Amino acid sequence: MRIILFIILLVSSVLCQDYYDRRYDYFDVETLAQNPRLLKKYMECFLDRGPCTPVGRVFKRVLPEIIVTGCAKCSPSQRRFARRTFEAFKQYLPDGHTELKTRLDPSHKYYDNFEKKIANA
Repeated sequence: MRIILFIILLVSSVLCQDYYDRRYDYFDVETLAQNPRLLKKYMECFLDRGPCTPVGRVFKRVLPEIIVTGCAKCSPSQRRFARRTFEAFKQYLPDGHTELKTRLDPSHKYYDNFEKKIANA
């Protein structure tokens, strides 16, 4: 009986997760977005060309799903983080942005929808 109760609780807790890990929701995205050198480090992480910070590792792990789902499981602050980061990539690292976009969405089906979904964040 206890095992069944444990399994039910475990399954319901997994199904009730509405957002990605919120541990970095208060990360100062403006510091990242306004620092081309730091942006380059994140881009290198996302493109497997350099080491990742803890924040970069978390974001890199969920990036493919975020693009495909249009950031459906993102909290409002995660949407802002995605919007500001990708805007800064476009501004400061346009070639890297294009490569990352192609890597994350090789069939070009999802990225435009992703940008629309985070545009008002």
